[in-house]
Amino acid sequence: MPKLLMYNIEKRKSIEIKNLCRKLNISYSDIDKSDYGLTLESLLELSENNSKSEGEDFNEEMLLLADFGEGVFNLFLSLLRKKKCTVSLKAVLTDTNRKFTSYELFNEISQEHQAMQKGEKFHQA
Repeated sequence: MPKLLMYNIEKRKSIEIKNLCRKLNISYSDIDKSDYGLTLESLLELSENNSKSEGEDFNEEMLLLADFGEGVFNLFLSLLRKKKCTVSLKAVLTDTNRKFTSYELFNEISQEHQAMQKGEKFHQA
């Protein structure tokens, strides 16, 4: 089942996103700042490792999409745009980032987002 982790989403937007998730049969969780030090796989209940790391808090809105098939992924993003529920920082769970904490994910995708806005590449090939 697809699962969405939500960070710092403004209340009105959060309600819209949650309604959309229910409509598309996507489970979702609001992630509390006290859990930012857990790994993504722990937050998604894919691991029982509950050790926490330290990091710098962030207040920006962010979404993590896990186990979305291509059809649900495209439909979800399309409906988000249609509802004008923009969240600049979005990521998909990968084998690489599943061991990241929310702090690490935020740092990674915020740097990628800044590079894209400047028309630059973030990762070197």
